[in-house]
Amino acid sequence: MFTESTEKINRSFKFLLVSRAARSMALIFVTLSLSLYLNILGYSLVFIGILYLVIVFFNMIIALALGMLGDRIGYARTLIIGELLPLIALLGLALSSNIYVIAISAIIGGITGTAGGMRGAFSPGMTAYVASSWPEEHDRVGRLAKINVMASVFSIFGGFFLIFHGYLSPIYGNVIAFRLLFAVSFFILLISFVSLMLLKERRRPKKTTHIMKGESFRYMLRLILPNIINGAGIGVAIPLLPLWFELRYGVSVSYVGEIFTLAYAATALGSYLSGRFLNSVSVRAITVSSVTRAFQGLLLVAVAFSPLVVIAFSLYALRSGVAGLGAPMRSAISVRGIGNEDYGAASSIQGLSTRGSQMTSGASGYLMDAYFPLPLFVGGTLQVAGAFVYYRLIRNWEKKREIKVT
Repeated sequence: MFTESTEKINRSFKFLLVSRAARSMALIFVTLSLSLYLNILGYSLVFIGILYLVIVFFNMIIALALGMLGDRIGYARTLIIGELLPLIALLGLALSSNIYVIAISAIIGGITGTAGGMRGAFSPGMTAYVASSWPEEHDRVGRLAKINVMASVFSIFGGFFLIFHGYLSPIYGNVIAFRLLFAVSFFILLISFVSLMLLKERRRPKKTTHIMKGESFRYMLRLILPNIINGAGIGVAIPLLPLWFELRYGVSVSYVGEIFTLAYAATALGSYLSGRFLNSVSVRAITVSSVTRAFQGLLLVAVAFSPLVVIAFSLYALRSGVAGLGAPMRSAISVRGIGNEDYGAASSIQGLSTRGSQMTSGASGYLMDAYFPLPLFVGGTLQVAGAFVYYRLIRNWEKKREIKVT
């Protein structure tokens, strides 16, 4: 029988879903738009890549601070605090096209350019909140799958906003059209902020260590190396991807919006299938997580050398669907061996390793400037390598646990 506290937490889950839906609509559009917007304003690929490097560095610090704070004050509160920064950022982007305002807004808002379909699902404290609220892994995967589906479905609207830019730009011009849509995104993100204030949370266990217990730390170390390898691949390949499609194939901003809209629909389908059919005790989570990540890398390499935009378009949509399949289980694995008082610190340190390695985004502009397929080829290859390391380290941990049980 549920306690009253558990019932309230379960009922408040709908507010987390509303938040992730609104967050995805708002942030996906801005994330897709930033490199395109800066290109329209006349800034070079190299400048854009360096700006993303600074964005990643700042957000490493914020994610670490909020994660460790969450272990002490609660993860719902850190979700609220973390939502304030992108809210301020969107207001800045809507009000000014001054490069200093744009840069500061992008930095504090974490507009990193990693515009995957689940971009709006995750913010500091989210995985920790789910892990703390639902102790059983099967339940966690189910909740995370629902969050990913919701985020991916509403990411489609972020893609639609970019398509809609094509209708506004003949009337208002390219720059003002972007700023109008940034303003719309601000008000949508405000819905997410209000929704987070309605979340309920379990009473936190008392923190007995400054950072985390030894057992939690040892498990976390198994995740850091594959996170670094995968993050480096993502950093090289993904931040400038909307601009890559535009320049590589000579397509319009609206067409880029269509590409990513289809990709987000595929991510939503993948997340749904994961929660509906793969979330089972008979399916090994690490196998699904590793295989899907390896296929993401292989498909990214295929996109890099696609001769026609329609082929690249289709392959990227397929990659997005594969990403949706593996994401809920990867999120659950990330806290599997972590003590319940250490979820925030562990999640933030894992995020630190991933975000830190994504500072390779600073090289993305240089690589694209040298040879268009290079960033996607390098990024995809690193992602495949990261998948093999991830499987080996986590599967070895599982085997040790199985021996202890028997």
